[in-house]
Amino acid sequence: MNKKRGFSLTELVITLVMVAILAILGLPVYRGYVKKGIATEGKALLGEINAAQQIYYTRHGQYYAGSVGQTFGGAFGVDARRNKYFTSYNISDGGQSFTATTSSKDGAQTLTLVGSNSTTPRLIEN
Repeated sequence: MNKKRGFSLTELVITLVMVAILAILGLPVYRGYVKKGIATEGKALLGEINAAQQIYYTRHGQYYAGSVGQTFGGAFGVDARRNKYFTSYNISDGGQSFTATTSSKDGAQTLTLVGSNSTTPRLIEN
C-alpha cells in the first residue's frame, strides 16, 4: 500500500486565504498602534516645551516665541535632535500665550500645544 503524504492543494489554498484575511484585518490595527506610538514621542517633546515655557514665563514675565528648530541652548534650551520622529519644533505668539507646533519627519502627524498664563495647555492632534 502506498500512503500519500503532505497536504492537498485545496488545504493549502484554504490556509493561504485564511492567513490573507487575518493580514487584511490586522494591518490597519497595527498601523494605528504604530501611529499612536510615534505620536507619544511628539507629546513628550511638547510636554518638555511646556515645562520650559513655564520656567521662561516665571523668569521673564512672558512666554518665549521664535523659530527654534533643532537648536539647543540659549534662553529656551529644549533639544529635539535626540528624537527619532519629531526632530524640530516652532514656537509662536509669545507674550501672554504661546503656540508650539511639531511635525513628524514624514509629515504624517502634526501636534500643536496651545498655552497661556490663565488656562491649562491644550494639545491638538492633526
